[in-house]
Amino acid sequence: MLIPKICCTFAEKFETMLFRYSFYILIPVLLLMAVLMVVVPLPQKDERLRGYMFSRWMLALSYVALSLYCYFKEQMTLEVFSPIFLFMSNLQACLLALSHINLVHPQRVTTRYAVWHFVPTVVCLLIYAVCRVLTVHVPLCTYDALYANWLHPEVLARIVWMVQYVAICVYFILQLMREGERWRVMAEDFFADNQMISIRLIRASICIVIGIGLTTFVIANNIYPHVAVAMNILILVQYIVLGFLFLQYPNLFVQMRPVLYESDVPSAPVNKRWDTIRRTIISSKLYLRSGITLEQVAREVGVSRTYLSNSINQHEGMNFNAFINRLRILEAQHLMREDKEGGLSMQKIAEQVGYTEQSNFARQFKHWSGKTPREWRMS
Repeated sequence: MLIPKICCTFAEKFETMLFRYSFYILIPVLLLMAVLMVVVPLPQKDERLRGYMFSRWMLALSYVALSLYCYFKEQMTLEVFSPIFLFMSNLQACLLALSHINLVHPQRVTTRYAVWHFVPTVVCLLIYAVCRVLTVHVPLCTYDALYANWLHPEVLARIVWMVQYVAICVYFILQLMREGERWRVMAEDFFADNQMISIRLIRASICIVIGIGLTTFVIANNIYPHVAVAMNILILVQYIVLGFLFLQYPNLFVQMRPVLYESDVPSAPVNKRWDTIRRTIISSKLYLRSGITLEQVAREVGVSRTYLSNSINQHEGMNFNAFINRLRILEAQHLMREDKEGGLSMQKIAEQVGYTEQSNFARQFKHWSGKTPREWRMS
């Protein structure tokens, strides 16, 4: 009987030690990431990167807040729906989500817009504070305590707070999806090459944010030290990956900048009919230029970017990306017809019609003709 008791006591002490050391590891790493968010310089000077720097400051604040939580949490007993944890998790959700929305839609995240998203958290905090002052505190160290006291005002306030956290997480996920779709529509109406439309780095970063939200939900419902240790390690890895992804954004910004912001060059006056513009695009074969954009075509034909985009959508029934790719595929088919001896390879044809990647050429050809380039050529 003695040996099992000794083993059980040793296991409990070891578990407690791991629990505490997991926080000791988290705190310095999180603070280091916060410093990196502030001190790492931008690779280029651009006034339009102020929004990105604002996002980096929000992320740095998120790291600092989490490290402070870890410091206090290490000294506290594990509880279900811990008030300090609910406050910190709501703060993290707002900071992380707003920083990412700001990357793809910087004009939207104003000070007023950001402040309004913290209002539900403040309201829940005030409700809990009132209940805590007017009623007796009920520690929720077991699930039985939660079930037995769920109608107690203080416990009920914590449950409402938790529901609010889940609701705001769902809201932010929907907002991030909406902004991602908005970017796709804007990019397709600006770039001719599909590889320029992808923002995989930001998508990966958003997936990490969602992972942090799910991990946080598990922590909020956990009272077991060994589970807390695993979740601490997981959330540490997620925050480190998130930080390094975030620091890569300036390189992506070079690609995103012309879509997010209008050119500084004054727009040309609108004084041309669409049939004239279309004839100019086709006769000059602007669509064959690799990497051609809406803004470049607009300058060539002498109209504004907005007017050209609206004209393509209105008269062709498609966006800029589809319009250019359809013309390219028609040109590729023309080259295949002329090349009766088959001297031109598919790669050469793809290059001649403006594609830098043969895979993109094959995908677009299949989309517009219903056949692969080789199948169409054989037929």
